Amino acid sequence: MSIDPTRLLVLGAVRQEQPASGYAIMRELTGWGVQDWASVNPGSIYGALRTLDKEGLVALDTEAAEKGSRAYKTSAKYALTSEGDIAFTQLLGTALQDIDPYRPAPFMAALCFLVDLPRNQVIMALRDRASGLKEQLNAFRQDETNVSIDPDKPVHSTEFIRLAASRIDGERAYVEALIERLTTGSYNFSK
Repeated sequence: MSIDPTRLLVLGAVRQEQPASGYAIMRELTGWGVQDWASVNPGSIYGALRTLDKEGLVALDTEAAEKGSRAYKTSAKYALTSEGDIAFTQLLGTALQDIDPYRPAPFMAALCFLVDLPRNQVIMALRDRASGLKEQLNAFRQDETNVSIDPDKPVHSTEFIRLAASRIDGERAYVEALIERLTTGSYNFSK
């Protein structure tokens, strides 16, 4: 099952900005260009906030509500609950490892919060990803062979497989280089 990048992005943005209004979260995420690579738009951000609130993963910030500001009444501020923090951490770890060859957005969303997990955990997850990418690449190569010898398949249909394999191979090279950067100390991790 593929990770919902909107869910991960909204949980992560709330975690970083809390307490934050839906507008602040939307501004932060659109500043990252998520509407282009993750198909996340303002409506889906507000919808995700409502869903996460119903699920108990985010909550209205009660301290801000007690201040009684007029702005609060028109701009609810959200904070992550302890359950939301656990869900975020689990989603992030899963998105770093899971491979969906046709949907890169969950992994790209995970990269936005790379430093929110311990360095060693990220490196291990990325090593698992690199291994999975190699397996996926081998499967695509086998598919290409099978399609090319199947008389019922158009020969040119191998181009789709070649494109997917090239993308996976490029991601594999990227992940291996990222592992090397992290192993040698790139970035400051929060834990």
